Amino acid sequence: STSPHSAKPHNPHPITAVDPYFYSNPEDMVDASFQATAPQPTPGTPYLQSGRLFPPAIGGHVGLNKQTLKQMDAILKELGVPVEPIATKRSMDLYDGVRKDALTLLVLQKVVMKKEAEVI
Repeated sequence: STSPHSAKPHNPHPITAVDPYFYSNPEDMVDASFQATAPQPTPGTPYLQSGRLFPPAIGGHVGLNKQTLKQMDAILKELGVPVEPIATKRSMDLYDGVRKDALTLLVLQKVVMKKEAEVI
């Protein structure tokens, strides 16, 4: 049932075969940091949505640090996002989405600053 015109699968960056912690896309790094602390649902074992309130993983190969998380918290506060929203699936999906977007913005700002420094 596979069509010859179907979309090609995503090919990861070649270095990921050597270093699985290399992220060619800042959004991948942010997703990995959230996955490192997210509860892992298993069949027959419920988990609380409030388990997703924990901050994303920092340090190690993930590349996020405490300062970046503080900057993310400042962005969320400026946007009026509650510190601990009501933990329903929908609100936690939105909360994670906003946190991921804020972290992606911060990571991209750092990348741009680094590239500008190389040019100068």
